[in-house]
Amino acid sequence: MDGNSTGKKRMKRAAGLLFSACLLLTAFPGLVACGSSETQTRESATASQEAESVKDTDAMAEALSEETEAAKEILTETENGTQSGTEDAGDAQEGEMITDATGSFEGIVVDAAMNSLVIDTKDGIMYSFSYPESGVEMELADGLLLGMSVLVKSEDGMASSVQDGLTKPAADQGALAFAADILFACRYKSMESLANLAVFPLYVRLDDGDLIAENAEEFLAFPEYEIFSEERVEAVLSTNLYEVTELDGGRYVLGSEEGTPNITFQKDDGRDSGFAIVGIN
Repeated sequence: MDGNSTGKKRMKRAAGLLFSACLLLTAFPGLVACGSSETQTRESATASQEAESVKDTDAMAEALSEETEAAKEILTETENGTQSGTEDAGDAQEGEMITDATGSFEGIVVDAAMNSLVIDTKDGIMYSFSYPESGVEMELADGLLLGMSVLVKSEDGMASSVQDGLTKPAADQGALAFAADILFACRYKSMESLANLAVFPLYVRLDDGDLIAENAEEFLAFPEYEIFSEERVEAVLSTNLYEVTELDGGRYVLGSEEGTPNITFQKDDGRDSGFAIVGIN
């Protein structure tokens, strides 16, 4: 058989195979797209997973942003809480007590009763809050104690929640609880209260000079207007309790740390409170 004949036969076979393939593709068109469809399905699933991942990430970011904004709002309210009465809290004088405040306020607990709470802020302003009959939400790790830092949310002086403060005081809770007693003694100008808080003999600086009160009776005989002079009361009540620190000898100062006027107290293991006033300067 010659080469031309063989070549023709091969061409006919190829044409036949090609024709058969065309018939097969025509009958089953899905075969063409099968591999492509699988690939597309996988790619689609992957894209869907990636899209869900992006959504989750966006949701987490949005939640974190909301929490951050909420924290900022609390801090802003704490710093700029306003009184709902006739004036803003920012206009209040040091030593003043506000009873109808609205906002969030951080301070040291200086008085606590069954249905009320008084705090002293870093600005030396006292805020008094009442509790509603329905109760107040307490979020405190160790309970409510005098001398501790708390954050109070209130409306018109009615507390809705009390939680642990965001700022940690420099002094311990016991020292600040005793400091609270001194603040109220000065606020209400009570000679008897100061006498009960003092240890004798007691150093006292008056207009006529430095004196020593050997006992409570001698102290109570001193002029009240000199003990509670405007300068001394203002210095004590304006003290930032958050910054009160223990000095040499276990001493603490309310008022001016350098010079006068101030009231000094120190640790005293012989007293139930653990502290006693040792100087009125």
